Amino acid sequence: MLGISRFLVLLVAAGCVAGPVHARLGDTLAQLRQRFGRPEPESRKDTALWFFEAQDGRLAYNVTFNAKGESIAEGLKPVKLGRLTREMAEDFIQAQLEPYRRSETLLTIQPGEKYEFARQVFVCGENERVFVDAANGILVVWNQGPIPTVMAVRPEMMR
Repeated sequence: MLGISRFLVLLVAAGCVAGPVHARLGDTLAQLRQRFGRPEPESRKDTALWFFEAQDGRLAYNVTFNAKGESIAEGLKPVKLGRLTREMAEDFIQAQLEPYRRSETLLTIQPGEKYEFARQVFVCGENERVFVDAANGILVVWNQGPIPTVMAVRPEMMR
C-alpha cells in the first residue's frame, strides 16, 4: 500500500512534470487507476475504493461513477484511527476547485448560511466549509467535526 505522505509527494512531483494529476470529478476509472493503482475489490461496479496509509491509520478514498463511467462523487475520510489532516483536506479541495477558480459563480458558504445545489436547499453546518458552484455543477463539503471528511459531488449524485 502507498503511504499518504508518499502519495502526496508523488502527486506533487508528477504535477511538476506532467501537469495536474489530482483526481477530480469527471475522471474515469481508467484515469484513476493510472494515478492510484488498482482499487480495492468492490461489490458494486459503479464505485471504486482506495486505501492509503496515513498517520495512525488509513484513509479511504471512495469514488462513485455515473453510467458514462465518469466520477460524480469523490470523498476522503479516515478509517479507524487514521487522521485526515487540514493539509490533506485542503489539497483535495484545491484539486476539485481548480477548474472553477475563475468562475464568477463559485461561492464560499459560511456556517449558518443557506445555499442551493441540485435544486435543493441546504444550510452550511457549524463545523463545515462549503464551496458551491451550482452553475458549473460542483459542491465541495469539508466536515471538520470529530471525524473529518471531505467530499465533492455533481448534481446527478443528488438525484
